[in-house]
Amino acid sequence: MFSALGNIFNYFFNQEDTEDDNTETRTDEVQSKWPDSSFIIEEQEIEAFETRRFDGKVTHVFGEHGLVDGEIYFALDDSQGSHKPGVGDAVSVVAKQQYENGGWYAEEITVVSKSWEDEEEEAEAEPKSACVGKITQLGNETGMINGELEFEIDSCVENFKPWRGDWVTAELEAVKVSEDEDRVWAVNVEPLRQWTFVGDVSAAMEDHGYVDGEVYFTPKVCVNNYRPRKRDRVKVTAIESHQGKCSWRATQVVPCSSDDGGRSNPHKVNQYKAAGSGEWVIPGQRPQRFQNKMKLPQKLPSFVVPERLRQCVWCDGELTELVPELAQVLTMDNYVKKFSALLHLEEIQQEIDIRQFDLHRVCLRRCGEYLALQVPGLAEGRPSILIGDKIILTDPGDPDGPCYEGFVHEIHSSEVLLKFNPEFQGKYNGEDYNVEFTFNRTSLRRCHQAVSLAVRHLKDTVLFPTYLQTKMPQIQLSKPSGAQDVVKLQASYTGFGGTTQNNGNCHPQNKNSVDKEGTDRNGKSTYLPNINPWTQDQVKFFNRSLNNRQKAAVIKILLGQSRPLPYVIFGPPGTGKTMTMVEAILQVFSQIPSSRIIASTPSNSAADLLAERLVASGLVKESDLVRLNAFNRSLENVPEVLEKYCRYGDDLELISRYRVVVCTCNSAGSLYMLGLKAGHFTHAFVDEAGQATEPECLISTGLVAGADGQIVLAGDPKQLGPVIMSKFSKMYGLEFSFLERLMERSLYMRNERLFADHGGFDSMLVTMLVENYRSHPAILALPSRLFYFDQLEVVSDPALTHTLCDWDMLPRKNHPVIFHGLRGEDMRETDSPSWFNPMETVQVVHYLQSLLNNRKYRLTVDDIGIITPYRKQVEKIRLMIDKLDVDMVKVGSVEEFQGQERKAIIISTVRANEKLIGFDLRHTLGFLSNAKRFNVSITRAQALLIIVGNPHVLCQDDKWRSLIRHCVDNGAYVGCELPDFTQYGEDGKEDGHEQSEADGTSDQGGDNS
Repeated sequence: MFSALGNIFNYFFNQEDTEDDNTETRTDEVQSKWPDSSFIIEEQEIEAFETRRFDGKVTHVFGEHGLVDGEIYFALDDSQGSHKPGVGDAVSVVAKQQYENGGWYAEEITVVSKSWEDEEEEAEAEPKSACVGKITQLGNETGMINGELEFEIDSCVENFKPWRGDWVTAELEAVKVSEDEDRVWAVNVEPLRQWTFVGDVSAAMEDHGYVDGEVYFTPKVCVNNYRPRKRDRVKVTAIESHQGKCSWRATQVVPCSSDDGGRSNPHKVNQYKAAGSGEWVIPGQRPQRFQNKMKLPQKLPSFVVPERLRQCVWCDGELTELVPELAQVLTMDNYVKKFSALLHLEEIQQEIDIRQFDLHRVCLRRCGEYLALQVPGLAEGRPSILIGDKIILTDPGDPDGPCYEGFVHEIHSSEVLLKFNPEFQGKYNGEDYNVEFTFNRTSLRRCHQAVSLAVRHLKDTVLFPTYLQTKMPQIQLSKPSGAQDVVKLQASYTGFGGTTQNNGNCHPQNKNSVDKEGTDRNGKSTYLPNINPWTQDQVKFFNRSLNNRQKAAVIKILLGQSRPLPYVIFGPPGTGKTMTMVEAILQVFSQIPSSRIIASTPSNSAADLLAERLVASGLVKESDLVRLNAFNRSLENVPEVLEKYCRYGDDLELISRYRVVVCTCNSAGSLYMLGLKAGHFTHAFVDEAGQATEPECLISTGLVAGADGQIVLAGDPKQLGPVIMSKFSKMYGLEFSFLERLMERSLYMRNERLFADHGGFDSMLVTMLVENYRSHPAILALPSRLFYFDQLEVVSDPALTHTLCDWDMLPRKNHPVIFHGLRGEDMRETDSPSWFNPMETVQVVHYLQSLLNNRKYRLTVDDIGIITPYRKQVEKIRLMIDKLDVDMVKVGSVEEFQGQERKAIIISTVRANEKLIGFDLRHTLGFLSNAKRFNVSITRAQALLIIVGNPHVLCQDDKWRSLIRHCVDNGAYVGCELPDFTQYGEDGKEDGHEQSEADGTSDQGGDNS
């Protein structure tokens, strides 16, 4: 029944072209016989015979249609509010009857249930377990998914007729077959992906055919006895299915409207009269639209380090003579050679570093089926060992003897459990061996592969974009003809200088106060300024707390008109960058049924956060999202809420079929071995893209190459970039992320004159988020001016950020920033190259004690963080905290705090020798001369920022000098006498107009030893 209703109503109410207003609407007159052209059903105005309003329940949903209470037809496009109706949803319906005794259809349908933000107010039913799979067997009444999970055909969602080869999602239900046995069945089986598009029939045989060479169809899915012919233009609805060489199976084929009924006559010679002449022109052969799609390579090459390059590094040779591309500006011509050399240099340094931990004349002990090896420093990650790493044993008394390879199977606090060759394992009897550590080269090999594939498939269009050619939106927009799709967003912000620029409404509107005309109770428009209202009506935001900039970014990503050029979400600290990414992913997932998303980050922790927020939305099921982990990741490190979503690469073919795959950039490389076709993944999102090397970022973005894919990068080029071990790799550019390099290209650069209404960036390519939800205004003022064009707005909750404004140790009340000047002494111990400063250690712990002992604020150890650039200072601070019996807080380097926040942050800069500071500046040690590290360190605090350091040392760097002067001018400086600022060519007053756009990208580095 629903199939017939769906087809009839689809053509009655969803056709876009109207040619004959007198077309009959009776269903018994719709049928016509091929080859007449009367099978085209045109749109018309239908007057309702009767209208009624009622509350009901959604009983069926398939594709773009559904049923309420099993009988009232509705289209998903007619739904109101931010939620699309789903099976089981309670809905409010305005329904109309077409004619007397005719069927009812919903003109308006609104979901009554709560939004996902109100989870705590209304407990939700525990969702059923779900699965993704391919139908491998099919009978008259039952079928099998993945060859092991049985389902009844009647349990498929309405209007879905399964085929062998279809990719589906299903819920799992335990059925009791006897007192002692439960059996798991699949229920609510539905297609995994659906794709609606217009294409050309590439082949039409008696019993089947193909559209665009990639979608399989049979005559049964052609509406109204339509018989397709080659080159016919058709509208197709298809589902993902493995049918021979095709990845899609059509469930409906409809001819497109045209003067000749939607096709050319195959019996008529293709001749066209030339305009203005009496001659006939025989057309030539056009290139095929449906050429074979690119396939990604399945084999991962070795990419062995050239021995000459290794010897050059070991012997301190001139690298640019051996690889001249290292000194050249990066171009398409030298792209592969330069990045290959940089990656090889990084690998050589990792070899050198890991060999420092080799052990001599040690014995192993038996531990069950393993041999256990004690590894000093293992708990501190020195060396860093992972499950699957290889460790080599050699006999110190027999240098010419064999080497024994062992592989790490388990890692404990101070030892690793190994397995060797069974013969060696069995006969080992406590002998001493030399131990050589190695590291896994797979990640670097994947980077090499990504670079070479990027040149071939992403090409200069993505790698070196020079112009923007806008494309049609990815979603269909219902709007009057002539309305524009591409418009600028008027931004509004208040600079810390006090000037309000283009002030519009930057705060999210209360949706409950919006009427049908898009105005609030005061009569003001609730639409985003300068963004097409018809476009905005298509996007119902799941997260209603998004601000205007975040919404604008989501809309631009959803439209995807800049593809294949990457879209950038420029997210300064605390501006909700990841929240924006989550909303964009959910919108693409919900509004583009044919989409498949690869969402990646450089680290597991960031990937977990992204997955957790997607799951928390309640909009993705277990059969929609998978958290792909490397095989050597311990389940103990996985958040409990994600455990049921996790997979470990044991079935990559199945994993690759999920609609949303969340993983690290590196783990995304495992999907290449499947030999995926272009278009398998349609969208690549990379969060924290500024912390990934360019080759690492290309691993995941390369998965959308070769098709109409979209890349979205989110990050902050003004904060710390990727961690690079080789000084040569740093020197020649590996430390610059793909995000940062893109932002330096003219298309992506800030241009206040051209794009003043969008924060200075082209809204088609970049959205800079400006509303800061983290910090007190006094903490945010300086980084906003130095790094973010004085655009950051303070919208944080005063109940959090103002909690320490009256602390008795503040030099100035209501200004929770302190710079405490100390002229102490930096020192090193004989067995360590790392620095520490005893005087700063005492002062830092004094501030810590004062905060923790103040009962008024009730701060816990989780509310306070201590940042310092040297491991030895970390050690000394921890030692003093422990001796004073103070609760241990997190003490670490700035890298360990990136992406984190604390109510109170205490910074110890350590360096105090004013004579050696020139050496520090030249070698970028610690914080000094490192704008990115400086920026991260002072933007972690929410309510209190304390800096302890030597102003005479720090003022030699312009950023630190600006901080000291800022504190002095605001009454926030205490401690030793100040240096003479006039020696730096300044008058001692803070320069309120200092802009350091370029400085925000200074060299990252630092000795954290």
